[in-house]
Order: sequence, then structure tokens, then C-alpha cells
Amino acid sequence: MPKLSFSKLLIVPFLFVSAGLIAQDSNNNVKEVEALVIGKNPQRIVTVQKADSLSDDSQKTAASGIVKKQPIRKDSAVIFPGSIEVTDIRDNVKFHIIPASDEVIEQRIRGLENQMPMPYNEHVKKYVDYFLYKRPNFVKQMLERKEFYFPVFEKYLAKHNIPDEMKYLALLESGLNPNAVSRAKAVGMWQFMSYTGKEYGLKINDYMDERRHVEKSTDASFRYLTKLYSWFDDWELALASYNTGPGRIRRAIRKSGKTDYWALHNYIHPDTRAYVPQWEALNYLMNYSAEHGIYPDYAKTLYPMETENLLLDGPLNLVTFAQLNYLDFETLQLLNPHLLKHELPGYAKNVEIKIPTLNYVYFENNRECVLDSACVLSSPSTDVIALEDDKGHYHFEYKDIKHYYSVRSGDYLGKIAERYGVGVSDLKRWNGLRSNTIMKGQRLAYYKRESIKVYDAYHETKKETVVAKAEPKNTKPATETRSNVKVTGEKNTALESTSSAPAERPFHYEKKTVVRYHSIRNGENLTTIARKYGTSVKDLMKLNNIASANKIMRGQRLKYETTVSEKVYDKVASEEDGNTFIVYTVQSGDTLWNISQRHGLTISEIKKINGMTSNSIHVGQKIKLKG
Repeated sequence: MPKLSFSKLLIVPFLFVSAGLIAQDSNNNVKEVEALVIGKNPQRIVTVQKADSLSDDSQKTAASGIVKKQPIRKDSAVIFPGSIEVTDIRDNVKFHIIPASDEVIEQRIRGLENQMPMPYNEHVKKYVDYFLYKRPNFVKQMLERKEFYFPVFEKYLAKHNIPDEMKYLALLESGLNPNAVSRAKAVGMWQFMSYTGKEYGLKINDYMDERRHVEKSTDASFRYLTKLYSWFDDWELALASYNTGPGRIRRAIRKSGKTDYWALHNYIHPDTRAYVPQWEALNYLMNYSAEHGIYPDYAKTLYPMETENLLLDGPLNLVTFAQLNYLDFETLQLLNPHLLKHELPGYAKNVEIKIPTLNYVYFENNRECVLDSACVLSSPSTDVIALEDDKGHYHFEYKDIKHYYSVRSGDYLGKIAERYGVGVSDLKRWNGLRSNTIMKGQRLAYYKRESIKVYDAYHETKKETVVAKAEPKNTKPATETRSNVKVTGEKNTALESTSSAPAERPFHYEKKTVVRYHSIRNGENLTTIARKYGTSVKDLMKLNNIASANKIMRGQRLKYETTVSEKVYDKVASEEDGNTFIVYTVQSGDTLWNISQRHGLTISEIKKINGMTSNSIHVGQKIKLKG
């Protein structure tokens, strides 16, 4: 369940301001969502020249002199009569806000009603005033971002038959920031916890987090909202339960005997009471910000762009990929916030990458060259080639593994949670607990993040071919005739063999499983022996006919299997066949594209000659090329 993320609230004193009237509410405090922490901009005064309407009351108040008019200087823009200068409490940016009477605001809100009721009451008024007079810069920033993200939201709202006004939920959850992370580790535009994201099909690993993927997380969020609506048959209750959880809303319904949201309002958890009023206030301000003198900075406004989706495999340097496609890397990041790093590792498969259509046309025309040149990672050690055993290539992923704990005498939830580094609320949710009461012997489930070895479908060739032939003693100078045999050294300099002795026949290495023996020493057990030789206790017991892992003794001789490399000689085409080869040693910065261009071959030919299944190469690798 997407948690109390950015909607956890801070208590701040609230000052209600309207034209000619400053009323301070000392009994009620305003709770502020954490989502409003969006960063700081340089101070500047935003002024307006006109607004669509101003109530008669506010005009009379301005004329009476209760609200002082700002002096008009020659070097400043005209300030709307009756506007009030305010300073954003987070960013210290100054605004001139045009007030409106409660009657005008109520009439405007009534006109916004679609499928969800939008009453204008004291709770909604509190947050309309709060965003206008305390957080106008947040409203401005949302205006600058909504054009980019709202078309995506509207697409999935229509797909799932959800009211269009539900798109304003993302303003509360994350401030329209796909990279937002809450204190509870909820992530993304819609603030999914990792277990909920995985439940709704979002992939999370060391290089990608689809909770940040704008389209996929939006689709998952609206599927979750649809599920909540099916339980309550009420969009306001679904909205509240998105924030606090359906369990709390059900308990409020049972306690009050009511099913209307506003009748339930005082029974809902205090942290959630502000959620629906804030949502309604932002709905209003996204539609009527100009009437209050708040405008976006059009130089900072994000606009939609036409894009294409690619499915690419690693290894891939994303910075190089962007440069080769004449694409600004910041734009690539904006379109792909789900990519956590600047590189995709060698084991990454079918990763979705979105690029602008104009750049996509260039990419399609130069696909082979771009992908080959962008496959060189800045840190070769992260390449999958460095991680290989007898079962194949592998990588490590961090996963939440389920464990169990049996409650002991003196235990309580806080103590257990601290021991395993989890939250009490998490323990209760994982085990379906409604209270903190636990009993001795009770079995509690908890999740722990662990590093797991994952074998990949991707495999490099396991052959390394070295070809060498002896040169005739009367070899002519290279300028007169091309030698049939060349061996490329570490610096890729063609060296001619002058030895009359025949060179070693071409060969390759093949892996072979063999049996070895180990004599048990004092203090050893099957587990330590298995780890030492990269096998398992089960395999050791089976190979040595051991019935019990505890029944071994010092000096006992154990068999274990291991993999060794064996040299196998090849059959190589003879000189008479006209097929001679060069052995090239890959250097830093090399790609198959660069090598193919230097040697007059195609990438496909090189891969075929060497039995390669991908464009990945590594420093020191020897590649056979046609001479």
C-alpha cells in the first residue's frame, strides 16, 4: 500500500488573510504536506497587470485604505490594486496575491465538480488560504510541471475509468517529482513502497526502479485506486484510503456507522484529515491560479514531447548513448527517471528507454554503430564477464527475503523491530496484527534485504582461440607482399615471425568437470568445505554417500567436483585455402565497430568468426580476424 509518504504533516501556525481582513486562528493549526519540499529558487517578486475578477468587497476594502497599495516605480511592473504581498514560507520568494471572497471561491469550486463532490467548507478554505498565502511558490512550480505529466495521467485515467480530477493526487504525493523519496522509503510520483510496487508488477533492481517510471507507476497507481474504489464505492474514501490505508478507513466506518467522507472526517486518523481538503484546494488552484496572480515561469515550464520507446540490453553507457544520438543527457534523464545509474550492466535485458522521436530517427539509421560504441562501460569491473562460474555468468541483486522469528519471553514488537532493523508498523502489516500484543512462541514474519546471486540468460563464448603460424625464412618485405600470418601484440602492432621452428597449432580452452579430494581438518564442517570449493553441502553428501552432515571426522577424505580449463587443439584452415587470420588483443576504448572499421570487416563477420553472441568485449580479450 502506498504509505503516508509526502502527505505526512507538519504543524505550522496559520494566518488567514483576505482583502482588508487579517484574521488569526489561534485554535486551529495547519498541517503541511512534506511533498511541498521542492527546492529553492532565487527570490523574485511576481507581479500581475490584471485579473479576471475581484469581488466588490475587496475593491471597497482596497479603496478604504485598509490594504496599502504598493507604490508604482518606473522600473517595476504595475501591481494589481488590492493585491497582497506575501513571502513563501519555504522558499522566501515574494508574490503579490489577488484575494477573492469566499462566495467567489465557492462558486468557482462548484463549477469544477465532476464525479467527485467538492464542498467549500472550513477545512477546504484553510488549505486554499494556506497554498495562496504560505506556499504560492509550490503552486507556481506545479503549474510549470503539469503540462508535461498531466497528459500521461489523463491517458491512464481514461483507461481505468477514473475521474479526471484524480490526477491532482500526484501533487500531494510527490509534488510531480518522479524521483521523490519519502522518509518511509516510498518512491516515485505515486509513492510506492517496494513491496507494493513489486505486487503491482514494477521492477526494482540495482540499476532500475520502475516506481520512478512515469507511465508504469501511473498505471499501477490507478489500478490500485480502482481496487480501493471497488471496496468503498466512493472516490473520496478511495482517495483517503490511498493515503492512510483501507484498514483505517474501514475502522472509521465501523466506529462511526457512517459512509460519507465528510461525516467520517473527525473519525479518520489525524494525519489523513488534511488529505482530501488539500487535494480539493490544489484542484481549485490549478484551475484558478491566474485569478489569484500566480503564473508559471514559462522559461522553466516543461512541455510534452513526441517520443519513441526502445528495448535495449546492457552493457550500455547511457551518457555515451545520448551523445552519439545528439541528445542532451538531462533530457534522457527527464524521459527515463527509472534508470538509476549512468550505465546499464552487462546482465541488463530488455530495458525500456524513451528518446525523442527526432533522435530516434537518427538512432535507427545508425543503430549498430551507436550500440557498439556505447557498450564500453567506464568501470570494466562491473561487466558481467568478471562474474562467472561453472554454471555460467551471474550478477548480484538485492532482494527482500522473508524470514521468521519465534517470540521469546520478554520480547515486544519494538524490541524485535530494532533487532532486525525494521519498523513496528511493518511487522504488524506483514503479520496482520491489529495491536502490539504478541505471545511467547508466536511466529512472526519479517523481511530482510539480502544479496542474491542471479544467473543470467546472457553468455559469452567460452572459447578463446589463439592462432599462430611460422613465416617462411625468405619472407619478402611487407611493402612488396602481405604476409599471410600476423600476430597482434598487446599494443596491437603487427609482428612478423622469423623463427624457422613451426609455431604451436591453434587451440582453445574448454571447461571440464573433474573430481578432487580434500582431507578434513580440525574445526572444519561440510558448510565451510562447500564454501571453500564453490559447491553445496547437499552435493558433498551425495558424492561421498554421507547420511548426516554431522557425522564426519578429522582426516576423512572427501571427494568434491571442480571445473578446470583444458587445452584443446583446433583444426584451422590452411594457407592453401586462402583463409589466414590475425589475432587481435582488445585494448582500452576498443569496440567491435572500431575494430571492424580498421580491419575492413563487418561486426556480423567478426561475431561469426569468433562465435560471439553479443557486441560485448573486454580489455585483453583475443579476437580472431581474417587476414
